[in-house]
Amino acid sequence: MTRRLILLVALSLSSVCAFAADKPVTYVADMSGMVCAGCKDHVTASLTKLEGVSKVEIVVGDKPGTQKVTITSTSSALTKELAVAALGSAASTYIVHDWKKSE
Repeated sequence: MTRRLILLVALSLSSVCAFAADKPVTYVADMSGMVCAGCKDHVTASLTKLEGVSKVEIVVGDKPGTQKVTITSTSSALTKELAVAALGSAASTYIVHDWKKSE
């Protein structure tokens, strides 16, 4: 009985570890066009709708008039094109200049 219980616990833990293997992936984008808190909220809400995104952080960028957008996701396949599509019609206002996947 004890061996069965140990085996059951071991199998349960191994399946939990398999689900935990979805390590977060970080993407960093340089953007422009966000001039107010409403813009920042719109971009944050739009990018949060992308697959697996759990966090979007926006801070002042390195170049004047740009913002650094850091996106945390479980998806390893997010692209600049997907981000632009998520922005929808506002993509002409909020421009994604650069998109990098951090390893």
